[in-house]
Amino acid sequence: MVKKTGATIMYDTDNDVYDIKLDAPLSVCWQITTKCNLNCKYCISNSGDNGEYGLTTEKAIEVIEQLGKLGINRLDFTGGEPLLRKDLKELIICAKQNKISTIVTTNTVMLNDENIEWLKLADLVQVSIDGPEKVHNEQRGAIVYKKVIENVIRLKEEKCKVRLNSFIYNSNKEYVEELIDLSKKLGVFSHLFIMFTPQGRGRNHLEEIIPENEIEKIKQTILKRKEQDNRNIRLYDYNEYLHSCVLLTPLGDVISQGFYEEDSIKVGNILETPLNILFQSPIFDHPTHLLHYLQRRAK
Repeated sequence: MVKKTGATIMYDTDNDVYDIKLDAPLSVCWQITTKCNLNCKYCISNSGDNGEYGLTTEKAIEVIEQLGKLGINRLDFTGGEPLLRKDLKELIICAKQNKISTIVTTNTVMLNDENIEWLKLADLVQVSIDGPEKVHNEQRGAIVYKKVIENVIRLKEEKCKVRLNSFIYNSNKEYVEELIDLSKKLGVFSHLFIMFTPQGRGRNHLEEIIPENEIEKIKQTILKRKEQDNRNIRLYDYNEYLHSCVLLTPLGDVISQGFYEEDSIKVGNILETPLNILFQSPIFDHPTHLLHYLQRRAK
């Protein structure tokens, strides 16, 4: 499915520079809940047992229908653990009815015969793995690695499109190539690497910020393997994409994300002010938002 997004290109004759303004964001990341069955050490949403369940089903559908009218291309249901939402199936169906591609980001621990059937409705299921067994379990605060690997295989067997999602920080940066080998072995659709950002519980671990002089080496390693293996591998660095990501909190607050949590700015609430108006806040970087989604997959 191909959708068109309205944009205006402006030329500043005095300074000989161009700028672009989008009518609405291309993609929205929604922490549909911050309740979670795990307690990950560096969780950027600070999710856990005491997290916020989120909007009522009625209000959540209202949000999705607004996104549909704006022509949003993609909606990432993240958390927390989205499978803790009893209405997630209904929300995915609503998004599909509004012609929005959907991603569900899950730790897979709660995967079962029932929910795997409707997870197939999502366009992509994103599963986080942050290193070999010992590293992954330590980050998750639970012995779940083997179960996650089994569930990735099961998702693929059930014809779900799967992406691995790896959060890279000081303590696991040496395992980048091992992670690429793993996703290649599993035969997943794509692999996304996200550089550590000190938000949520991560703000208590500033020692995990990768030194600037090492960041580029890590990125080059990943890009080299992307080309070498001819695979769909992507990079996301909050420091590089400052204020280009549109984040919705469980209760509908619209956040322009920064690198540090203190840099992330609430511009309003989607239930009180339409997203297309909030997105015109000068805090949002439209050109960078667009460039992020122009990354090409390997052919």
